[in-house]
Amino acid sequence: MTRPLTSLARGIWWLVLLRGILAIIFGVIALIAPAAALTGIALVFGVYALVDGIMAIVHAVRTRKAATRWGWLLVQGVISLAAGLVALIFPGIAALFGGLFVIWTIVFYSVMHGAAGIASAAGAQTGRAKTWGIAGGVVTLVFGVLLAILTFVTPGATILGLIWTVGIYAILYGIMLIIVAVQLRRGLVALGI
Repeated sequence: MTRPLTSLARGIWWLVLLRGILAIIFGVIALIAPAAALTGIALVFGVYALVDGIMAIVHAVRTRKAATRWGWLLVQGVISLAAGLVALIFPGIAALFGGLFVIWTIVFYSVMHGAAGIASAAGAQTGRAKTWGIAGGVVTLVFGVLLAILTFVTPGATILGLIWTVGIYAILYGIMLIIVAVQLRRGLVALGI
């Protein structure tokens, strides 16, 4: 690992770990409280996306000198931040439109976040971290596309299905982020840093 990459990994591995932990917490809450009101789900998603966006933006700014594709991570952060703000500012709209507002916010977030995540991981990481980063982006993108298709085919589907789907996705994505963070940290430990 070159000196700039070593410095970069030392500074960000814990941010990636924290993003993974938050994603898993969000997923578990969604699975254990499926009867929660749609407004509550919008707020939980909003907080998660807002925090994830802020952390991704910080991550992007910290990596801008060492990573050639840091801009994609910045885009990912801005998308998360925007989706979080929309969900937090307009949670009541979800009830008016039978959950479609929340579903389409999550679809937009997932497709854009996944595409930006793939581009970011492809240029900013190496080895297993790169593979897991790209896999996380692909899972996010596929999730968004599938959710969009399901919304068109069965717009009257219950919110319980959405809650479980989002919960399982968040747990899987969180596990992938934690694996990336552990790989970064192991690399640092192997180098004696």
